[in-house]
Amino acid sequence: MATISFDKNVIIREPEAVEKLIEVLLSKDVKPVNRKLASAEAMARGEEVLKRCLSLSKNS
Repeated sequence: MATISFDKNVIIREPEAVEKLIEVLLSKDVKPVNRKLASAEAMARGEEVLKRCLSLSKNS
C-alpha cells in the first residue's frame, strides 16, 4: 500500500540521536537514491517488516 504522506509523532530520547538527526537535516551533502534499495521488491519487504513491527507494538 503506497502512501503519499502520514502523520506520526517521533520521540528521540538519546542526546546522540538528536545530534545525529540535526547533523543529517543540516547536511548539504546530498546523495542520489540507490535505485536497488528503492526497488518495488525492497519497498514490499519494508512494508511487511513495518506491519510486523506495528502489530508487535499493539500487543505490548
